[in-house]
Amino acid sequence: MISIPFSHHQKTLIDCCLNTIAHIIPISASVYYLVNEHWQPNNHVLYGIPPRMHQDYLKYFHQLDPLHPDNFRGDDLRLVRMDPEMKQQNQAFFHDFMQPNNLTDMAEIFIRRKNKIIAGISVLRDCPFTQQEVMRLNAILPVAELMTFDVLPDSLVSYTPKEQEIIHLVREGASNKRIALLLGVSLSTVKTHLRNIFAKANVSNRTELVSSGFIIHQDNSF
Repeated sequence: MISIPFSHHQKTLIDCCLNTIAHIIPISASVYYLVNEHWQPNNHVLYGIPPRMHQDYLKYFHQLDPLHPDNFRGDDLRLVRMDPEMKQQNQAFFHDFMQPNNLTDMAEIFIRRKNKIIAGISVLRDCPFTQQEVMRLNAILPVAELMTFDVLPDSLVSYTPKEQEIIHLVREGASNKRIALLLGVSLSTVKTHLRNIFAKANVSNRTELVSSGFIIHQDNSF
């Protein structure tokens, strides 16, 4: 993934997402970012964070961050909270970065595609998250995913015109037989297209396809 500046529309979507989080739970600050092919965050969008604090983080502390995306290559976690064990194992980060900035707790939302983290949201607090607040953060995941799939470049997922037609019909609830009839192709051809679409979207069935943010992003071309 290349480093790209966000357009005004994309920045507005990101700001709306961060504002939504702030309205759902009390937070001190948050950061949205993309993750490049080396699992390094870039293109940060700040919410409630002084620029100097962010620059200090990038310069001195980002590799010490226990919630850094690079630390989660081997799993499929989508929400991670800084637990007491992490604080104990990463005392330099906690004592030298978090405490001087009046931060007590952190949580990370990871947006994944084919198990690769492609974006994330850091949520910072001056007091510990409650279990109910963690559940609310988890509920925000689909919103963050849809927003991310909309702001990422088209080239990351490319559907052929025929695949886009089929995606559109699947979203309308059409059966495979109905799709074959409408497009004038065989049933086996429709199934082949669907297998290709499932692979590109990293889903395993029609239900996942309909709810997937990949489709929302491509739907603009219909």
